[in-house]
Amino acid sequence: MQRRRMLNTGTRPVSPTVMRAGQLSLTWTGGDGDAVVVIRGIDGAKVPPYDRTTETRKAGHRAKGISYMEQDKGRPPILRRKGVIAIPNTMPQEAAPMTRAEALQQWVKRTQVMLAYRSKLGRSFSQLYNLMRTKRLVEVALDNVLENTGAQTAGVDGITKKDLQERKSRTKLIEEINRELCDKTYSHQPVRRVYIPKASGGQRPLGIPTLKDRVVQEMLRLILEPIYESKFYAHSYGFRPFRSTHHAALRLHNLISNRGYNIAIEGDIRKCFDRIHHVKLLTILRQTIEDERIIKIIEQMLTAGVMEDGVWQVTEEGTPQGGVVSPLLANIYLHELDQYIAAKWDKLSSNERKRRQYRRTALPCYIVRYADDWVILIKGNLEQAAQIKADVARFLEEELHLELSAEKTHVTEVTKGFDFLGFNIRKHARATLITPSQTAMQRFRTKVKEKIESAFSAGDRVGIAHLNHFLIGWGGYYRRVSSSRHFAKADYYVWWRLFRTTHQRCHSKMTWRQHFRTHYIPYRHDVRRQNRRFDGANYGVWLDEAHTQAFIVTRLSFLPIRYVRFHPQLNPYVPAERQELERVIGTLEPPPDQLPGLVFNPDYGPEWQTIRREVLLAAGRRCQLCNRPISGRNAHVHHRTKVNDLPRKQANQMANLVALCSACHSKAERGLS
Repeated sequence: MQRRRMLNTGTRPVSPTVMRAGQLSLTWTGGDGDAVVVIRGIDGAKVPPYDRTTETRKAGHRAKGISYMEQDKGRPPILRRKGVIAIPNTMPQEAAPMTRAEALQQWVKRTQVMLAYRSKLGRSFSQLYNLMRTKRLVEVALDNVLENTGAQTAGVDGITKKDLQERKSRTKLIEEINRELCDKTYSHQPVRRVYIPKASGGQRPLGIPTLKDRVVQEMLRLILEPIYESKFYAHSYGFRPFRSTHHAALRLHNLISNRGYNIAIEGDIRKCFDRIHHVKLLTILRQTIEDERIIKIIEQMLTAGVMEDGVWQVTEEGTPQGGVVSPLLANIYLHELDQYIAAKWDKLSSNERKRRQYRRTALPCYIVRYADDWVILIKGNLEQAAQIKADVARFLEEELHLELSAEKTHVTEVTKGFDFLGFNIRKHARATLITPSQTAMQRFRTKVKEKIESAFSAGDRVGIAHLNHFLIGWGGYYRRVSSSRHFAKADYYVWWRLFRTTHQRCHSKMTWRQHFRTHYIPYRHDVRRQNRRFDGANYGVWLDEAHTQAFIVTRLSFLPIRYVRFHPQLNPYVPAERQELERVIGTLEPPPDQLPGLVFNPDYGPEWQTIRREVLLAAGRRCQLCNRPISGRNAHVHHRTKVNDLPRKQANQMANLVALCSACHSKAERGLS
């Protein structure tokens, strides 16, 4: 209990401890049940410690001229007098002990809350580099980078996540980054150029930074994101926490169906990320970030260059796609476009809108942007929309040094429909619908064909596991819009393609009738219990010789349509608002092109997770030997006959599996039961 009320130094001072940090003085003072960090100017007066339980002390502070800012919108209680800020630095006495990683995350969250609050007040930031010198921030950034799947990809130095498995190597990297940042000797290395296929064809260049540079970029993101989240336009949805493509599409749906906007300008910026003007970007950053040390690090990152085939190339413009902080910088840059369109109508007062409409100098228009994809909706005619398009093209060229693609930027009536972020948005006679676009459906068919041809060559179980993983992920994304008819068409295509390909490649010795009778299995036998309530059948393979349970391809039409809500426009860096965002929005489904691959143990096969879940459910999540409830790490599925002693297909049959607790599983492995 005593250690939990200490500061992170690990020792409990008897008297107040004073440290200097640049132009600030940090004083730790505390007693039983209370502790506070007092931050003030060197010449400022000390603020008494904050007591969260004694009302009389609060009254005394008010009498001395100290103001208590109310804890509105989840902001932590703060003492303020003559530029002095006091931040409580203790947990409630009843709080459970935290690990160091949890404590670091709590510290980062508190820091981000304060940054977001200062940004909301419109203040500038001139001492941000002091946070970059904090070793705790380096640790949090390194943990975040290593948790990302991209940590397995090396930069120009060849270092990956595998090289940092040991604690000693991680500590060495943390010390190195912290030392270079404190000594101002840090220098960003060139990024490694790789190419990935684009969904629309062709290849997209990516710049892969080194792990060390990714950690520094993550540190910048942790600092800059809460600052700019309070400044970004309300209807910019790309690469922002708790925002998705569905929210952007729903905003357009609302403007069309409820507010009568009838013309859409589909915008496309030619090679947006590759042509971001460095000088202009740094100028925009300096409007808020007055710490030139932070600006210098960002400038080094932008001009570090690209290493391709062993040849270094200079980068005079653009942000490296693949960098941790690149999406945030792109949002900061394109925020100027949001403000330009918003100034035409959204930011005008009601009287000013009427005045300008009367003089015909304003047109109702709104922009909805997701990264570099955007749509402007107007309430007018095609000629007025063409004028808005020309104004935007002129602004992009003169102010942001970007080029609007004339071939891909279209002016469309909403009754004809337009595509945005994989959706088609169209106003019909009775309703406005958001559905999967034709391009998205064509990509779906192409992906299903690739999955069937590649995965089913390793066997029916492997193929069904991979195909179901893709179908559930794709359907989970598109079930948030009006997709019922598209799901039915997609199910028919999967059935037709699957039976045709498997008969030709895997079961060619069977006749069509034999192939159909063998693999067309009703869903009442599906190993997934949630599918047994549905009628019909699909391609599958039996899991036992008695033909009681089978591994069957799922259907997209089984997924219920669940529409998303309007985004509440809350700030995720205000604690109370973040809780509301977590409650209302929850977990966001990734787009189909960002779905993670199926991860499985090759000894057990890709179908093992589904079979394991069914065994636990059949046992009522109780040990079948001692009848104790089991869950989490205490839940085990044991093979009566070892996997190595049988072919995997036989070893994973339901009759060979039993649910056990940890103790009984340990005995079974030793042959004691």
